[in-house]
Amino acid sequence: MNIRVIYHSSKSGNTEKLAKAIAEALGVKAEHIGKGSISFSRPVDLLFVGDGIYWAKPHRITRKFFKKLNPAPIRNAAVFATYGNQFKIGDDLKKLLQDKGINVVGDPFTCKGASVGTKNHGHPDETDLQNVMAFAQNIVALVK
Repeated sequence: MNIRVIYHSSKSGNTEKLAKAIAEALGVKAEHIGKGSISFSRPVDLLFVGDGIYWAKPHRITRKFFKKLNPAPIRNAAVFATYGNQFKIGDDLKKLLQDKGINVVGDPFTCKGASVGTKNHGHPDETDLQNVMAFAQNIVALVK
């Protein structure tokens, strides 16, 4: 099964922590959206997509990436995200994928991320990382 993990993360690195935990759990590499080129030259059975929330929506780099994305090689996707105060980021990412005609498997995984003006310091923590790894394995089992 061809599995890919892509994400956008700010300086805080909250979403990057989740992406790397998913990649570790599945034995793949996490790829940062906006740092180098991400292409899909062969079919992707399952694409994990992650981001944080920026001014009440996914980051502009992520939105730009999906605007240009050819959905044809992507069979299924799953969403993970971090947030400060706004929980809707998972649903926003899911909608971006669905609007491109990509099948989204399961509910998004979201957790707190350290953010100025919140009490989320220390998140994602070890429990969050264990939970996102279990999430990834559960999603893979649904696709197999």
